Amino acid sequence: MTLQCVSILLAASLAASATETSPLDPGSPTSSNLLLMDRLREVAGEMPSWWKLGMEIRGRAESFQGYPGLPGGGDSYYLHRVRLDSTFTILPWVHVFTELQDSRAPGYERRPVPGSVVNTLDLRMAYVELGNTGEQPWSLRVGRQPLIFGDMRVVSTSNWSNAGPAFDAVRITRKMPRAKLDLFASLVVVPCVGVDRPRYDKKLHGFHATITPFKSDRYKPMASVDLYSFWKSNLKTVDELGHPGKENIFTYGLRGVGKAGNGFDYNVEMLLQRGTIAQTPLAAWGGHWELGRQLGVSRKMPRLWLEYNFSSGDRNASDGRRQTLEQLYPSPYSVVGRAGDFASRNLLEPLAGAEWQATSRWKFRATYRAFWVANVHDSLYSLSGGVFASQPHATSRRVGEEGGLWAIFQTTKRLQFWLGYANLTAGPYLKQAGRPDSIRYPYAMWTYTIL
Repeated sequence: MTLQCVSILLAASLAASATETSPLDPGSPTSSNLLLMDRLREVAGEMPSWWKLGMEIRGRAESFQGYPGLPGGGDSYYLHRVRLDSTFTILPWVHVFTELQDSRAPGYERRPVPGSVVNTLDLRMAYVELGNTGEQPWSLRVGRQPLIFGDMRVVSTSNWSNAGPAFDAVRITRKMPRAKLDLFASLVVVPCVGVDRPRYDKKLHGFHATITPFKSDRYKPMASVDLYSFWKSNLKTVDELGHPGKENIFTYGLRGVGKAGNGFDYNVEMLLQRGTIAQTPLAAWGGHWELGRQLGVSRKMPRLWLEYNFSSGDRNASDGRRQTLEQLYPSPYSVVGRAGDFASRNLLEPLAGAEWQATSRWKFRATYRAFWVANVHDSLYSLSGGVFASQPHATSRRVGEEGGLWAIFQTTKRLQFWLGYANLTAGPYLKQAGRPDSIRYPYAMWTYTIL
């Protein structure tokens, strides 16, 4: 069934509902001149309080120029996404949530097309939630759902991607005045033709706690701390020596975030990985260190920040030991508009940035970052998990530098426009690995929330 058919059926069903409940005369000029989107919002407002609908339409036109492996060195296409969600409140503490999604990419030339780009008409979310009304300290969520924790650098559902991953999970949450504890067990959902199915051989389980140890009248909160432990399991994998087997990766992390006074803020996260990949033991680590400052008391003043990201790499591909930091699900970074589509594996990344909420409608950001491989004997990896470039005999670890700009314009409460550009200049490592071209990435995006 096509997206157009779904849209027609949705509009017809809502229109039928409106005919039964709307006090307007269908033949009056007031009702006949209503736009479809206005009519949808009107009908949603007339629905019973125990049933809520939501709908979002997003489009993004983007172009990668100088990208390796593409015909002519470039690819330009349009990403389109529609999400329709429904929430039933059976009891004040019992909710049923479902979300349909249709993601498409006309003109996309890279093959194979990843599931994060194209996933036509699918059930993205479907779960039952008990509790979580602000009154109960305990809540339980069962079904297909997102998993978002902390700064979204380790486990997250990326909203930037055209589809976004999901998990079939059981999640228990305990809320306390200054802490929130989450315990979950999940199967990874893989996009496929038809309804997406969970992978019973790929699992992610874990524990995450957010603690606000203390507050002050001046800084609210002065600091919060995240503690987590995640277990990634894969029943089918191969180690660096070609041995088949199971993968069990345990990730332990600590993150602190808060305000330090005089306009300064900080965000520090460090993680340690241990486990086995088939017959190969894993010992890796990574970290994120960020220090920012708001230039003035008002939030409309610019914020400047510096950060440094590190993820360990493998020193020897044939020694039977693995030091490359492994990705969890979906990606270690919440990436927005970056030409250097690199994963935080075997990577050093210093960054300087500025962000400015100029008005209530305009927001700007500028960043300048550099990339080095942590170990030249390892590879440079893309966010999809594959090898982007590899040159164990390179004389330099410097991958390159990237500058990026983007602007957001909030035209109305429901309509938002993005415009951005990023340029990655190849350094010695990429040139020696056969990737000498700069990568240019312009994009424009719009988002409209109907309901």
